Amino acid sequence: MTVTVRPVTAADYAAWRPLWDGYVRFYEASVPDEITDATFARCLDRDAPVYCFVAEADGALVGFATIVLHLGTWSLAPVCYLEDLFVGEAARGKGVARALLDYLAETGRAQGWRRLYWQTRRDNATARALYDKVGTLTDWVRYDVELA
Repeated sequence: MTVTVRPVTAADYAAWRPLWDGYVRFYEASVPDEITDATFARCLDRDAPVYCFVAEADGALVGFATIVLHLGTWSLAPVCYLEDLFVGEAARGKGVARALLDYLAETGRAQGWRRLYWQTRRDNATARALYDKVGTLTDWVRYDVELA
């Protein structure tokens, strides 16, 4: 399978949406349509720090990665948070996630990002097998305070 990664376009919405819905289901979550639509719009907004990249194979979208670029306090260079990474079920295990991660790393190096980082659930063994090859597992513990 030959995988091509590129920035998302407005024309990708119809193919991106089922992948997004699959991602939300995977995490047993619920995201209202208005937030999903706003997220996609942010990915297209050149003034927003949110970007989406899609993976194509055989003329179809098979995965996506959503990132947030932000300033950091320990670096002058921007930092990239990989917020969402998803590969459709039929394309899993075929190098799509690796292609997305490699694309982000190459883009980050070219654009001078300081770091690319992400998180996943402890029990996401399939994804973690890849992540262990690509990145370094840190000892940081995350806490959340829900504000809304």
